[in-house]
Amino acid sequence: MKNLTTTICAIVWIFLLAASARAQQVQLANMPAAERAQWQTQRMKETLQLDSAQVAKVSSINLSYARQMDPVISGGGSRITKIKAFRQINTAKEKELQGVLSPQQFSQFKQQQQEMKEQLKNANRKPR
Repeated sequence: MKNLTTTICAIVWIFLLAASARAQQVQLANMPAAERAQWQTQRMKETLQLDSAQVAKVSSINLSYARQMDPVISGGGSRITKIKAFRQINTAKEKELQGVLSPQQFSQFKQQQQEMKEQLKNANRKPR
């Protein structure tokens, strides 16, 4: 009985995390570019231990690319077109960030991106 309760709690927890990840994705997409960039910069500052010079540069980069992303987020077009545009913008952003972050910070940044992709992928999976 205890195992059944634990299993049910774990399943409920997983569904709550998936719903939370999806809600966060929607919430970020609805934020203005400046707020989205500020949120990204704050998160990077905390997780990558950026110094003040890096924070200023990363903030500028994040704002620039958040503004470029706005038409992709709000525009029409197919999902594939949006994904391609997102990838192009993200690749350019990563190149700029690589010039600001240390190799260790950039590696950690890429790892965090991969983890976020996995969370979103899992959140977007529909139960069968």
